[in-house]
Amino acid sequence: MQGNWLLRKGVLNFIILNLLIAIAYAIGVRLSHEFATLPATVASVWFPSGMTLALVYLLGDRVILGIICGSTLALVPALLKMEPPISVFSLILILIACACGNVFQPLIATYLIKKFARHKDIFSHVSTVVLYIIAVVFAPTISALFGVTSLCITGLIPWTSYGLSWMTWWLASALPHLIFTPTILLWQNLSYRDIRHKVWELALGLGLFLCISWIAFVSGYPLAYFFLPILIWVVFRHGSFFASLLVSIVSLIAILATAKNHGLYIPNEPNASLLLLQSFMAVFSLTSLILSAVIDEKNAAQLSLKQAMENLESQVMERTMELQHSEYLLKQANLELEKLVNVDGLTQVGNRRCFDERMQIEWDRLYRDSQPLSLILFDIDYFKRYNDCYGHQMGDDCLTAIAQTVKHALARPADLIARYGGEEFVVILPNTDAKGAFMVAEKIRLEVTNLDIPHQKSDISDIVTISLGVASLLPNSMQEPAILIKQADIALYQAKQQGRNRSIVFLE
Repeated sequence: MQGNWLLRKGVLNFIILNLLIAIAYAIGVRLSHEFATLPATVASVWFPSGMTLALVYLLGDRVILGIICGSTLALVPALLKMEPPISVFSLILILIACACGNVFQPLIATYLIKKFARHKDIFSHVSTVVLYIIAVVFAPTISALFGVTSLCITGLIPWTSYGLSWMTWWLASALPHLIFTPTILLWQNLSYRDIRHKVWELALGLGLFLCISWIAFVSGYPLAYFFLPILIWVVFRHGSFFASLLVSIVSLIAILATAKNHGLYIPNEPNASLLLLQSFMAVFSLTSLILSAVIDEKNAAQLSLKQAMENLESQVMERTMELQHSEYLLKQANLELEKLVNVDGLTQVGNRRCFDERMQIEWDRLYRDSQPLSLILFDIDYFKRYNDCYGHQMGDDCLTAIAQTVKHALARPADLIARYGGEEFVVILPNTDAKGAFMVAEKIRLEVTNLDIPHQKSDISDIVTISLGVASLLPNSMQEPAILIKQADIALYQAKQQGRNRSIVFLE
């Protein structure tokens, strides 16, 4: 409705809007008088009430002028035709009273609904539907009071009929609020895409309603209770708007048929006929409104639960990803910590702590497996002279280059090189006997020689060389890993004594 040019601000739009409302109101009044069952102008169903409440609820006080003009223009011809003619005072009094009642009625109902409703969509919650029913049932008491009192004062209705006339006026004004206003208010939220996909089902439901309406209200067969299962089906399948629309259609058929003396509600007493008709429409519309609200609340609860589950799943997934990321960061931190604890900061190979732990682990494992464990202990020949000649920075670079070269020379993942201290390094060779360890030692020595690192202060070569001591034994419960280290150290000492730049295997 926001796109309708009539609803935009401007004097011309305001005039056209209220003119259309006045015309529609006058037509509604004309139709209402066609169904008057009591003397004077007391109608059994006041059709404009359904329209005015919807207009005031949606557009506010912009439509009041149209309601007043429509009420006045519609009532003047009817009052002027009355016999005997009424006085000018009576005419003015009735017009003012009816105009006030017709304006106050939708204003009061709208105020009560908007003031106390906890939900904007008033027909989707049982609590707001009950509030709506209370508001639209209470508000017509004001218009009935104004209208019937003015008719009694002017003598058009005897005071002895005041109660019955007031009751008829009140019911006639309240029923359209229950029957027609919900259809108008729900129509503004209708999705035409839903209609396109449900045309055949809606046509079937409408056809069934029309057939039963014809049988009950035209032919007079007592089949009105058949409306209930179809109404329930429409509410469950198509929602509150279509249920309200069908209630409006059936009510119109019932009103027309009863006015033509057809159908179920035509006993001898007119007041009884009116009461039966109004009772049927009231019960039918109330059932539709409350049942629709219950279903809408159920659907909303299911949707809310589904969204909550989706949000929960999303949150669980996010938390899981966060935990996985945290776990990854923790692992990385542990790796970094382990690296700091077990890796030599300069050469980036194992440090003394790493060597001690690994040595004990391999000793215990190979003891259980009855497999040999070999150790290579080596240091750089004349390294102190190298430092003195080239400086400590070059000395550090030399240590790093040799450590990385040996690390890449080791073929198996289980082999380990560690910095033992100063320029000394140690290599652990699990599952390796003395012969295999000697071959690895020679490979290491040649790889270091191939680096061609200049060493002017060496007594044995003009490049950096290393001396290696090799020891191997079968771990047993009578010895400790320290014995293997001691043997490798003895072999290293022998290599230095025999001229350096060589590998010596410890022999007992």
